[in-house]
Amino acid sequence: MSKTANQKTANVLFQQANEAYFDDAFEHAESLFTQAIAADSTVADYYMKRARTRVKLDNADGAASDAQKAARLLVNKSDQLRQYFKALHMHGELALELKQYDDAAESLRKAATINPSHAEVKALLEKVEPLTTPAPVPAAESAPAAGDAAPAAPVREGVRHEWYQTDDSVTLEVFIKRVQKDAAAVEFEDRAVSLSIKMPTGSENNYEFDPLLHNIVPGESSFEVLSTKIEIRMKKAVAGQKWDHLEASEAQQTTKPGLDASRKGVSWDAIAAAADKETKLKPSEQGVNELFQSIYRDADEDTRRAMMKSYVESNGTSLSTDWKSVSKGPVETLPPVDAVAKPYSR
Repeated sequence: MSKTANQKTANVLFQQANEAYFDDAFEHAESLFTQAIAADSTVADYYMKRARTRVKLDNADGAASDAQKAARLLVNKSDQLRQYFKALHMHGELALELKQYDDAAESLRKAATINPSHAEVKALLEKVEPLTTPAPVPAAESAPAAGDAAPAAPVREGVRHEWYQTDDSVTLEVFIKRVQKDAAAVEFEDRAVSLSIKMPTGSENNYEFDPLLHNIVPGESSFEVLSTKIEIRMKKAVAGQKWDHLEASEAQQTTKPGLDASRKGVSWDAIAAAADKETKLKPSEQGVNELFQSIYRDADEDTRRAMMKSYVESNGTSLSTDWKSVSKGPVETLPPVDAVAKPYSR
């Protein structure tokens, strides 16, 4: 079978595995993720999803191994810095649970260099550092050989950056001169943005803004490399929402990881953005929209799953936060009064 055919097979298996995961069929999901990896072992996301599944199956050792493999696949991919951070964070947390203290500390230190202000990574590092094996003191520290590339380093300190906002967007300006256009990469997430710059010396500088104060629309955000700065334009998920700060403070960060905020292409941010395009929301409707986003962002895993499942299966006519009720079976479509639900046909 050709490489392309293997990739297509792996993608089909991956989608089936995701469906099984959301249906709580974790053993079946693990099997499908394993088959996807067997067909294409180069995709970090396959390992990350299998790691989450193995956590559900109380297989922490297997999950830690998968997270570590995902991190190794992502280590040199500057355009996937956010995913690399997630893999390091997950491996560090699992390795700590398994009492693999040195391995945990190594991953968490790398994660901390990417995002020094991440509250949970800082807390895990403080917990694991006293438990690690002391490193031997070298007799002499040799200088790096000429031509060796320096490791990637986050350089938030000392680099001037400013931001401003309009009703529809937030613009972040990072002031670095003479950056080549093909040397900069920006990755957008729902509440994070990361900038990677390959320097002429061979080193790579990474700048992480995470978490942002409010959600953005990654697909409608962009950046431009200018002569004196890099300008990053982020589309607000909620038009007209005022940002008092660019990033959330540590007190505003949630420490419990939640379920991925998407299934079958549905996310509250995308829904809000699409609705905003079709019709301008009244002030009262904007409040409801913000309320739904707030509920989802701050909810535990079962509540998020209930919201996703009820919204998707009811074709957008029902929204529930009660997983115990929703998990019992398909959620019925409830059309408005005097309307009839009809199946879609081409």
